[in-house]
Amino acid sequence: MLWSLLVVHLLGVAVISVVGTRLARWSFLVAALPMAFSTIVAAIALVDQTTTRAEFTWVGPLDLTIALRLDAFSSLIALAVSGIGVLVCVYAAGYFSASAQGVGRFAATLLGFSTAMLGLVLADTVWTMFLFWELTSITSFLLVGHQRTDLVARTAARRALVITAGGGLVLLGGFVVLNDAAPGRYLSDLEPVTGTGATVAAILILIAAATKSAQVPFHIWLPGAMKAPTPVSAYLHSATMVKAGVVLVAVASPALAQTSVWTPLGVTFGTASMVWGAIGALRHLDAKLILAWGTVSQLGLMIVLLSFGSGKAVFAAVSILFAHAIFKAALFMIVGEIDIRTGTRDIRELSGLYRSMPLAYGVALVSSLSMAGVPPMLGFPAKEAAVEAALGLSGGERTVALIAIIGGSVLTVAYTARFILTVFHGGNGTPTAVTSRRWLMAAPAVFLGACTLFGFAFLGNITNWVRPAAVTINNKAVVYSLIRWPGLTDAFLISAGIVAAGAALGWAMSRRATDTAPRTIGADTVDMSIDGSITIARHIAARVQHGSLPGYVLTMVAVAALATIPFISAIDFDMITGADNAAQMVLAIFVAASAVASTQVRTRLGAALVLGSVGFAIAGLFVTSGAPDLVLTQLLVETVIVVGFVLGLGRLTTTFPRHGATWQTTRIGVSLMAAAAVAVGLAGSARGPVPASNVERLSDEAVSEGGGKNVVNVILTDIRALDTLGEIVVLAVVAVGVLALLHRRPEVVLSPDEPSRLPEPTDNLTGADR
Repeated sequence: MLWSLLVVHLLGVAVISVVGTRLARWSFLVAALPMAFSTIVAAIALVDQTTTRAEFTWVGPLDLTIALRLDAFSSLIALAVSGIGVLVCVYAAGYFSASAQGVGRFAATLLGFSTAMLGLVLADTVWTMFLFWELTSITSFLLVGHQRTDLVARTAARRALVITAGGGLVLLGGFVVLNDAAPGRYLSDLEPVTGTGATVAAILILIAAATKSAQVPFHIWLPGAMKAPTPVSAYLHSATMVKAGVVLVAVASPALAQTSVWTPLGVTFGTASMVWGAIGALRHLDAKLILAWGTVSQLGLMIVLLSFGSGKAVFAAVSILFAHAIFKAALFMIVGEIDIRTGTRDIRELSGLYRSMPLAYGVALVSSLSMAGVPPMLGFPAKEAAVEAALGLSGGERTVALIAIIGGSVLTVAYTARFILTVFHGGNGTPTAVTSRRWLMAAPAVFLGACTLFGFAFLGNITNWVRPAAVTINNKAVVYSLIRWPGLTDAFLISAGIVAAGAALGWAMSRRATDTAPRTIGADTVDMSIDGSITIARHIAARVQHGSLPGYVLTMVAVAALATIPFISAIDFDMITGADNAAQMVLAIFVAASAVASTQVRTRLGAALVLGSVGFAIAGLFVTSGAPDLVLTQLLVETVIVVGFVLGLGRLTTTFPRHGATWQTTRIGVSLMAAAAVAVGLAGSARGPVPASNVERLSDEAVSEGGGKNVVNVILTDIRALDTLGEIVVLAVVAVGVLALLHRRPEVVLSPDEPSRLPEPTDNLTGADR
C-alpha cells in the first residue's frame, strides 16, 4: 500500500507532463487525484491507529534500505501534506487564467514536490529521508523559479536551493555520524544515545533542520520565495517545505534529546526565529511577506517546544504544527485572492476590503484568530498547551521557555492584528475596487476556515489524532489532551495577557506610517556569494577546460602516474622475473621499438600502421602466454581501430603539424610515466594474498543456480553476458561516432607544402570519391 502512494503520484506526474499543455489550468485537478488518494489512506490509518511498513534493499553490502512507515505521526503529517495539497490544486485551477503559459509543467512540478514531501514524511531510514529531503529542495527550486524570465524569481529560487541543498549536505554528514553513533536500520527504532558522535550528529541535524524550516540565520530564503505564485506559497509555507525541518527534529529527538547540545541549540534557533520573524512581520508592507515572516516565527515556536522535549511540550508542538498548517494555508489563499481581485498586495494600497470582500474577510478573521490563539478557534487549545508546557518545566528551562513562548506569542498576536487591520480595515475607508469572485479560489479557503472553526467544536477527535502522533515521539505525551475550556488557570491568564498586549501592540503598529519596506538582512550577501562562486568557477573552467585534448590526456595520465607512488613500497622485487621464453622477449622488444617509432613518424598513415603493429605484437604476447580469448579480442579491436584510422585520415592532412622539441619531450616523458605507473601498479598488486580457488563452488553453483554442467558456458552466459553487452554497446557508440565524423564536411585546411593533396569537398563528388 505504501509503495502505491508514491507510484500513483509518479504516474500522475507522468500523465500531466504529457497532457498538461492541452489541459492547461485543469491539469491541477488531475494532480489533485493522487493527493486525494493519499489523503484517504492517511485518514484511514489515523482513525484506525494502524502502523504499516514497506521496504526494499537498495545496496545490500552497504545496508542501504529504502523503507517507508505509516504510523500515527507520519499519517497526521501526511494528512496535512496531501489534504491541503488537494485544496491547493483546486485553488490553483482558479488562480491561473486560461491563457497562462507553462501551467501544465507547473502542475506536474507541484505534484512532484508533493510526492517528495510525502516520501520524506513516510521515510523510516536515514537514507530514505535524505533522498526525499534533497528531492524537496530540487522541486521547490523549480516551483519558486516558475517564472523563468523573471530575474527576481530566478534569484530567489537559486538562493533557496543553495541554502536548503547546503543544509542537505550538512544533514548527510549528520546522518552518517548518527548511523555510527546509534546503529540501527530504522529511524523509528533508534534508542537514546550520548557521547561525542551523538553530539556532532545533533549539531549537524539541527543545522540542517534550521535551513529547511527557515530558522535564523538561514531564514533569508523564505521571504524571497514569496516571488513564487501564491499556490506555491500556500503549500510550501503551511504544510510542506518549511515543516520538513520540524519533522526532522521530531523524528531525531528520541535519539538525540539527551545530548548536551540538543536543547540549548534548538532553543537558540527557535527563540531567535520567533522574535526576528515576528519583527519582520510587523515591518513589511506586502501582505504575503507579513505571513511569510510570521511563518518563520511560528516555526521557531515549534522548534523550541520540540527541543525541550517534555511530553507536554511535544504534544503542544504537534498540536500547533497541525493547526498552523490549516490556518496558514487559508491565509495565504486569501492574500492570493486579494492579489488577483485587486491587483496588489501592498497594504498601503488596500482599503475597506472588509466590505468589498466580506467572504474573504470572514475566512481571514477566523484563521487569524486561530493564529493568535483566541477561542473558539483550533489554535487556542494548541497555544494553551504550549504555555502549560512551559509552566511544567523547572529551573532555568522554565524561565527560558516562558520568556520565549510568552514574548513570541505577544509578537504573534501583534502582527496578526496588524495584518487584519491594515489589509481589511486600512486605507481611507473607500473600498478598493475588486473584480468578481472566483469560486475555485474561494472554496478551498472557506473549507480551511471551517476546519479551523469546527476543529474547536470537535476537539476530542482532534485530540485522538494528535495524541498518538505525539506519543510516537515521546510516550509521556499519552496523558495530555486539548482542552476546550481550561478554566481560570495560570496558563489561561497568561494567554489572556498575551492577547491583550499583542492586540495593543498590533493596533499601534497598524497606525504607524511606513513608506519603505525593509530589506532582508543577509539576502544580498548570499546572492553576492553565489555570484562570486559562479565567477570563480568560470575562471577556473576557462583555464582547466581549455579544449586541448592532448592537454587533457597529459593531465589525466600524469595524475594517475603520481597516484601509483604509494604502491612502490608494496613491490616484492623477488617476485619479478624475466621472460618465459625467447619469443616473449623478441615481441616485447618489438612493442617497445614500435612505440618509440610512433613518436618519430611524420605521416598520419605511418603512425596508424605503427600503432597497429604495437597492438598485433601484443596479441602475439597473449599467444605465448596461452590466452586465445584475449588474442581474438585484441585482433578484433586492433583491426577496427586501424580501419577507423584509415577511414578518418581521408579528411585530414597527410602529415602531423610540426611541434617543438619541448612539446614532444613532454609527451614522451608523460608516456614513460604512464608506463612506469602501470608497471608499479601491477607489481604492487601482485604482492597481495591470492584468494582460495573458487572452482568447487563454481562447479556446484553451475548446476544448482546456472542450470548447466559446463562451468565455462555458465560463466559466459550468466556472468560475462552483461559485460559483453556493455562492450558491444561501447563499440557501437564508437562506430556511430566514426560514421558521424566521416559524414561531416568541414573546411579542409592543407599544409602550405601540399596545396592539392586533397580534393575539394563539393557536391559534385561521386560516391567512390566520397
